[in-house]
Amino acid sequence: MADASRADERDALHGPWPTEAEILAGEFPDWEIWREFRTDGRHGDWCAQLGDSRPLRAATCDELRSLLNAQS
Repeated sequence: MADASRADERDALHGPWPTEAEILAGEFPDWEIWREFRTDGRHGDWCAQLGDSRPLRAATCDELRSLLNAQS
């Protein structure tokens, strides 16, 4: 029983898998998807770019998904 509890704790530390960003990338495999990294070290917007087009930007993966769906 103790081993199962320890495994649950370990899994909880490493978040849900796949992550929301990984799911999004799987839904839109032709798009490059990344999270902006600001010069002050904080994370910024979620971004998606298809080829040389201008990147789409959104504060959350759900918002980025909406923008990507609108492009279809």
